[in-house]
Amino acid sequence: MRLKNQRGFTLMELMVVIVIVAILAAVAVPLYINYVRDAQRTEARGAIGAVITAEQTQFQRTGAYSADVFVRNPTPATQALNCDLTEALQNWDISVTAATPTDGFRVVATGVVGRPTAGLTVTYTYSRATPLPDPWEGT
Repeated sequence: MRLKNQRGFTLMELMVVIVIVAILAAVAVPLYINYVRDAQRTEARGAIGAVITAEQTQFQRTGAYSADVFVRNPTPATQALNCDLTEALQNWDISVTAATPTDGFRVVATGVVGRPTAGLTVTYTYSRATPLPDPWEGT
């Protein structure tokens, strides 16, 4: 009795390939998600950096920080600070608070609902009186 020349893979070979692909997916997917989140946080930090620069410029001009450095509908006063966050506003809501105008300010970028950044928050706190070791916070 002669066996025909067989083609294809055995069930065992297919199972080994499936297990290897599953292990790779289990490792790669969480890493990819973390890379995406880090990129989103970096976008927020870039936008916050523009606000920080505008705040420092405002302080040099007037001697006080302002919560009006950036608003969604800019006025001539806020446009004069050259703080254009048009691109960042697609994914982030950015708010600035200056509790004490001469002491410091806080910038919060919150992910926009319905966008990939939803649920993320990045915060920068600046204080002239007490410099913080790491002014960045985020989730």
